[in-house]
Amino acid sequence: MSLMSKPKASTTKTSSFQGHPEADLSALATAALLEVTQAHTYRIPPVVIRGEGIATVTFPSAERGYPGWFWTVNLSDLEGVAPTVMDVHLLPGDSALVAPEWVPWADRMEEYLLNEKELSDAVASDDDDDDDDDDDDFDDDVDGIDIDQLDIELDPTPLEVPGEPDDVFDHVEFDEADPLNP
Repeated sequence: MSLMSKPKASTTKTSSFQGHPEADLSALATAALLEVTQAHTYRIPPVVIRGEGIATVTFPSAERGYPGWFWTVNLSDLEGVAPTVMDVHLLPGDSALVAPEWVPWADRMEEYLLNEKELSDAVASDDDDDDDDDDDDFDDDVDGIDIDQLDIELDPTPLEVPGEPDDVFDHVEFDEADPLNP
């Protein structure tokens, strides 16, 4: 079938069924909700939203930790069949406080490692820039201080070796020959 061709007329017949009364749907939804939670966790009256063959009954949450959340009960709403509960959920609304989107550990770790590499590369490039300037000039600088500019008298006197022994062991005489010095 081409996109430009006209679709055939639908052969489905439309039903005049308007759904079960909202009071019945609300009562069934409230009973289902009481099986999952307590009455103080939601507010009445609920809002009933109808779809084709389904009705969603929504109760605003009354829990202090869940502002903007809604208890929703999905019910079947078919002609000739009693409505039944399909599921019950606590769902966030547009103004609900929700957790941020989950990021897998591997992705978080990859981001962390890239950040660490960038930091170490930046430190290494800073060190390289400093080293280039220092390699050319060795004028007795130690950590940027010129030793010649210090006002310290560093004229060490030569080591004096005493002519006379001043240690008790320096003048010990051996009766026998020294075994270490024959």
